[in-house]
Amino acid sequence: CCSSAMVSPSAALRASQWVSLGFSTGMLYFPTKMMEAYKAETFEGDAATLFTFALGIFGLQLFLSSMMAAAMARDAVPKHVQSLSCFCQGLGWLFFALNDGALYARGLWPHAMPPESLQVNLGIFVALAAICFSGWAEGGYEVPDMGVLPEGRPALPLVVACANLLFFGVGCAFFTEAFVDLFLPGVLQSLPAPTTSARGFFSTKEVPAGPLEGAPPLLLLIFANAGKCILVNIASLLSIASVGDETVAYRLLRVVSLANVFYLGMFSREGVLAVATGWPSPMRLSTFVQCFGTTYYCCASFAGMPFTLLQEGRKAK
Repeated sequence: CCSSAMVSPSAALRASQWVSLGFSTGMLYFPTKMMEAYKAETFEGDAATLFTFALGIFGLQLFLSSMMAAAMARDAVPKHVQSLSCFCQGLGWLFFALNDGALYARGLWPHAMPPESLQVNLGIFVALAAICFSGWAEGGYEVPDMGVLPEGRPALPLVVACANLLFFGVGCAFFTEAFVDLFLPGVLQSLPAPTTSARGFFSTKEVPAGPLEGAPPLLLLIFANAGKCILVNIASLLSIASVGDETVAYRLLRVVSLANVFYLGMFSREGVLAVATGWPSPMRLSTFVQCFGTTYYCCASFAGMPFTLLQEGRKAK
């Protein structure tokens, strides 16, 4: 009776895949409409431009999470690997439910986002966490093999990709304002702020003046949460690889490589943004070298491997 009420690992992963894809699609392609749907206050001028930029970074990480779920949901992936993938996806949803809920409970939730919209998000996050944990249980409660690195030919490029992400994840998550200022010096301080004591507060259409008491701006929250999502993705990649074989590591490397290629397209768009706004971008060359080098290495590695994946419908041993 209890088992029949559980969700299969592949079904749980598909659910997480599509919800993550929905969030990422809104952030990447329809950011303003997405914020309007949340009944959030929208920004103007340079603040709107930077907010869209931040949502794009967050959206890319949710896209990576969606692709991971899709790759691990395939029939040929061993059930114990799918179980752990559900565990990782569930922890990710639960983490953001607790993260955002704690900000609201402490009075630190940005005023630009209404509490009702946050409550909808929390409901979605908790529901997805429950579904994923059900898939985890149905698959056998697989847990990461701590301290075990990816194995086989895809191992090194996968670790390199994670190391590249780690730089941006730590910076955005723990040193948000300073990290943004490193890449766009002076831009945060140039955005509309009613008083010198409101550094980091940006006016919106609804609240054109007056500092927000205690709560960080929605803009900085998006950057910080994007960094946390990067760290969740890194932990998921390495955890899944720790219990999988070379084939699983290869699937993960393909996913990371595709996400990196996608980011290079975004990076090109950011060049147009820099020209249009006149914002300084002293880190652009070093970021290009770092990210292009990582992407080229990962893509060349997986494309150069004479690797044959099992056909769908045949379970990997």
